[in-house]
Amino acid sequence: MHLRIKDGVTLDLLPTKQFKTVGIKVDFVTPLRATAITARALLAQVLETSTAAYPTQTALARQLSAMYGANFGITVLKAGTQHIVRLTCSVVDEQYLTSYADQQPLFERGMALLKAVLFAPLLPQGHFDPTTFTQQRQNLLTAIKSLDDDKQYLANRRLQELLFAGQPTQAMSALGDVTTLGELTADDILATYHEMLAHDAVHIAVIGDVTVERAQAALATWPLVDRTVPDTLPYYHWTAKTTVQTGDDVAPVTQAKLNLAYRVPVYRNDKDFMATVVFNAVFGGTPLSLLFTNVREKASLAYYASSSYSSYTGTISVQTGIQAQNQTRVLAIIADQLATLQRGEVQPELLAEIKASLLNARLTVLDSPQRLLAGRLNAQLTHVTTSLTDWQAALNAVTVADIQRVAQQVTLQATYCLHGGEH
Repeated sequence: MHLRIKDGVTLDLLPTKQFKTVGIKVDFVTPLRATAITARALLAQVLETSTAAYPTQTALARQLSAMYGANFGITVLKAGTQHIVRLTCSVVDEQYLTSYADQQPLFERGMALLKAVLFAPLLPQGHFDPTTFTQQRQNLLTAIKSLDDDKQYLANRRLQELLFAGQPTQAMSALGDVTTLGELTADDILATYHEMLAHDAVHIAVIGDVTVERAQAALATWPLVDRTVPDTLPYYHWTAKTTVQTGDDVAPVTQAKLNLAYRVPVYRNDKDFMATVVFNAVFGGTPLSLLFTNVREKASLAYYASSSYSSYTGTISVQTGIQAQNQTRVLAIIADQLATLQRGEVQPELLAEIKASLLNARLTVLDSPQRLLAGRLNAQLTHVTTSLTDWQAALNAVTVADIQRVAQQVTLQATYCLHGGEH
């Protein structure tokens, strides 16, 4: 059920008795701007730790405990050309509590908590609390730096920088960068806060045993105002490079991280979308894939080998963990797997197994409230909503010729290797 609350503010309600919890998600969405990514990430950190009514993390944690262990958090993420500040709250449905004494149901209490976080933050003298601001800026700095401790993440980030050189919004992490963070002031974050509340598109989604009347009544108390938001699809279109970009770095790693990036000009709303999903699953997206089977299992050249497809940016990324001296052989075998698909050589048995695994993965989503909620934002951003029946029909319809057609559009754009300096 999709409802307009205000201009630029929508509610997706997924009423169901399937779960014993009620999930709430609030997304603030705005076009990516390199100068704003870091500020929004820091704002999320500050808002998550306190409100005027719960001025410390301890006080906020006690309130969540008093709400029978409610979960609450704020994250930031990127979706193509959009940046998202996401608040989530999950509460138990009190129908399943044997001794619930409070007169206000937990869904309404969860909505009240989100309202307090968003519209009544800790703002002594009209400014964010200096101690909270300083602590959270340091915490975000630590978080950004610690990302690089994950060497596969680091290798992927370097690959993105190669692939999207000169396009900082695509190359940058959703958490922003250290340089910008060091320059941000509390006033900057306050300005970002007011801008987000006034101008971002707001997508709210609720899943659980909640009626539309209850959801609308709770939202009616939120001081959201009409806003004009551009009806822009989130896809990042880009032109293929004429030469493959290459890069490498030395790091204290025992296992080299070899990553590759391909362009595939197919997005979520294209007719070849499902064929591209299946192509990726056959190429490297599942344990049944060619990369897993031929690079890792048969050739024993990789500790892991997989691929992922982004329908927002039209990219396919390959990640491998290898011995650095095997880099040339691994690149050749990966190229062979792509060439195999470009020739249309896919065994019917493999295609059937891949389709079965994709269907199982899709069915698994139906058991996850948070993934169902996240799916609503994807539908909002792309204007694409597909029922399970239609999705399965599209999956079943994918042929070897479809996979071959997609494969022939896939072009290698960048390779990056993070290694220990041994080659």
